[in-house]
Formats: sequence, structure tokens, C-alpha cells
Amino acid sequence: MSIRRGHAHYALGLLTVTYVFNFLDRQLLAILVEPIKAEFGVSDTAMGLLYGFAFALFYATLAIPVAALADRSVRRNILAYAAGIWSLMTVLCGFAAGFWQLLFIRIGVAVGEAGGVPPSQSMVVDYYKPDQRATAMAIFSSATFIGTLLALVGGAYIAQTFSWRTAFIVVGAPGLLLALLIRFTIKEPLRGAFDRSNIVEPTQTNIRDAISSMWRLSAMRYTVLGISFAGMAGYGIGYWTPSFLIRVYGMSLVEAGTMVGFVGASIGLVGSLFGGWLCDQLSRRNQKWRLLVPVWSLLLSLPLMSLFFIWPEEQVFQIGALTMPRAIFFYAAAGFVGSWWAAPTYVVVQALVAPGQRTLACAVLLLFMNLIGFGLGPVLVGVISDMLTPVYGTDAIRYGLLTGMVTYVAAGICYFLASRKYEEQTYEHREIQDVSGIPNAT
Repeated sequence: MSIRRGHAHYALGLLTVTYVFNFLDRQLLAILVEPIKAEFGVSDTAMGLLYGFAFALFYATLAIPVAALADRSVRRNILAYAAGIWSLMTVLCGFAAGFWQLLFIRIGVAVGEAGGVPPSQSMVVDYYKPDQRATAMAIFSSATFIGTLLALVGGAYIAQTFSWRTAFIVVGAPGLLLALLIRFTIKEPLRGAFDRSNIVEPTQTNIRDAISSMWRLSAMRYTVLGISFAGMAGYGIGYWTPSFLIRVYGMSLVEAGTMVGFVGASIGLVGSLFGGWLCDQLSRRNQKWRLLVPVWSLLLSLPLMSLFFIWPEEQVFQIGALTMPRAIFFYAAAGFVGSWWAAPTYVVVQALVAPGQRTLACAVLLLFMNLIGFGLGPVLVGVISDMLTPVYGTDAIRYGLLTGMVTYVAAGICYFLASRKYEEQTYEHREIQDVSGIPNAT
């Protein structure tokens, strides 16, 4: 089916808005840590498990079979059903009677969200030409920052004005309408529509064989590990920074949500779009920049974010009635450069596999990123915070966050190693080699 440019832009917009609510439903818990912890009387470790591992285990593992189904069926429909499920479960979070009930409902959110990102990314790639994909993917990925901003600012205001339960109900309900819009207003794009004309739809293999063939590519292995280690630090920072500001700087729920939301998410959004544009420009000369841009992103953000956490908390300034730490400038700079790595990563993974395996490839990426990054990052910070609290009190969260950032180094190394053979391992390059009789590089 031929998709007109205008409809492609509309579809990208709707997919991005849906991803906003996908991330909003997930990230809302970050600003609600303190009131939920106080009501249910649980530890930082328990809250880390609630946000991280318990959610990530089901979200990541279910994404594999859902993605395999999406590669053989209509991706639009799967996304629509998934959006309906995760939105309904988010609403139900507002009715949880205790911690364990909330945990099981959050698993329901994870089940729904498992069908969200992989089909969406696969569709975005098929709506646009190769030299436009990093920009399109950056627009799509910007949803994470918009969702975070709405979760932290809007969620904080609703929770402080009404209750944390009301926040879950309000942010979950719109997703039910989005599910209907996806199902009935966007068209399913042709797989591989803008790829080379000599590339044909591959014969579908079972999941194990497909994943095995992907894993044999060194560029794929190192890219997956790179985003997993980056996610450990990124999710840990994203989840615990509001609590850091509340405990160390004495901010209110709304003040912490406003600072992290407006400063971190808005600047991260600009940085993500800039990173996608930069990657498209540089990769026209050399495709390795799709992986070298993430390397520079991680190397630059590490010292900047570290300065934010170690800067003396007594150094503050006033913006109206809001007291802001001077360290906010380091946070803003880290948010800008630290958002360059996500969009190029997704483009790289899509380029390494055949058009008919792109949804599955995205699911494999998310499996590792969520189990390692999303699953372990917030828990690691929570465990270290609990361990150090008897000695450092409220400052323990600071050291938990600093420790978790070490994984940025490992991520940068993995991305660099992936760049060494990326260009020769892309699917199009391998197809050319097969036609010309030149052995494939692995």
C-alpha cells in the first residue's frame, strides 16, 4: 500500500502521541514515590522493584512474542489493542488497596506496553526513506521527554492537589481514545517500502533462529549491550532525581516535578531532536556516526550529571517563589547531550535486520534494555540508598545515583565497538555481498 507523505506525517504524529502516554503511564510513578512510600510504608528497594524489575520482567519478555506476531500481521491493530490494555490498567492503579495489589496491576500495565514500542518503531521506519529515519525516529523518541514532563509536572500537581490515586486515573483514561484513533485512522505501511528494490521479504523463521541470526552480528551485540548499560544509568537517574531533590533540597512534590519536568524533559526533547538531525547529517558521510554520536553523548553527559549530584546543595537561587539549585545548569547541559544516543540506536538496529524482522529486532533490543537498564537501574540506586541511609541519612540517595552512573562508561565502550563493523553488517550491505558473491563479514 502506497502511503502519501501527508498521511505518513499524521501517522508519525499519532504514534508519537501514543508513545507520550505510554511513557507518561510508566514514568508517573517517579513523581509519586514519596506519597506511595508513605502510605504503604515500604522501602526504597521495594519502590525500585515496583518501578523497575517487576515491570521490566513482563514488559521485556512479552515484547518478543508480540513482536514476532506483529512481523506476520497488522502492526497497527496490535498497537491499538496494546494501548487499550495499558491505559485501562493505569486507571486501575488508582484503585489499588495496597502495595502488592499495586505491583500486580503495574504488571498488567507492562503486559499492555509490551505491544507498544516495537510495532510503532517498525512502522515509523516503513513510513520514511533511509536518510530521513533518524530524524523521524528522533521525533518519535521525543515522546519519552514529553511523557516525562507531563508525568512529573502534571502528576505532581494532581497528586499534591488531589491524591496520587487521582493522578493514575487522569493520565490513563486518554489512552483509550488513542487506541481507537490508531485502529481506525492510520494505514498499515508496506514493509520495506523505501528499502532497496532488490531486497525481498524474507521467509519467516522461528523466534529462536531469528534472534540467533541477529546475535551473530557483532554490531548488533554491542549495540544491544550499549543501550542496556546506558539505560541502567538513565532510568536510575530519571526515577530517583525527584526524590533526590525532595530529600536533599527539601523541595515539595510540585517543585521537584516542575524542575525535573520543565528543565530535564524539555531540554532533553530539544537534545533528542538535535541528536537525530546531527546523526542524519554525519551518517551521510559515514554510517559509523550512527554509533559514534551515542559515544560522544555518553562521554559528555557523565561528568555533567556527576557535577549536578555532587554540587553543594546550599548554593541556590530564586526564580519567583521557586528556589532552584545552581547545579541545575549542569543538569540541563547533561540532559541536552545525554539525549543524543536513543534515536540513532533504534535506527542502527533496524538497519541491521531484514524488513520483515524489524519489529522482532526492536523487541530484542527492548528485552535487554528493559531487563538490564529499566529492571536493574532503579533497583540498584534504591538498594545502595537503603544500605547507606544509616550512615548518610537523606544524602544516601546522592551516592546511590552517583554509583549507578558508572554504567555510562561501559555503554560508551560498547557503542564504540559496535561502530567498528556496523557499516559492513547492515542488511543492505550483506545483500549486496550475497549478490556479488563476496563472503559476508560477521
